[in-house]
Amino acid sequence: MTDGQKSQINELRTQGIGYMKIAGIVGVSVNTIKSYCRKIERTSVVPVCEQCGMPIDKSLRGNRRFCSDTCRMKWWNAHPKQELPYTSICACCGKVIHTRRKNERKFCSHDCYIRSRFKGGAVND
Repeated sequence: MTDGQKSQINELRTQGIGYMKIAGIVGVSVNTIKSYCRKIERTSVVPVCEQCGMPIDKSLRGNRRFCSDTCRMKWWNAHPKQELPYTSICACCGKVIHTRRKNERKFCSHDCYIRSRFKGGAVND
């Protein structure tokens, strides 16, 4: 595909013309048009963090919404989805734990887990 064809494809896509019509106009197969357009869309769109607006590193795996765990936690804390419907009791200290899913957590914190697992019992012992 020549540079002239590429620029013509870009111009036609910005006008909202479909792959089949572009293929007929440019004289290239529909699959070539699709592949080219998808490649351009992938490389031209730079994802940004929903919390801070900084660009997200594309080398990271998956479709990321946030640049870091800190931004992710800030965003979720500022945008609670719903009240947490389930409650349970920490197996170590007895503190009430609110969760999104039933039986999601057994301990309120990592410290309680470590105390229970390796120091043999509740914090109050």
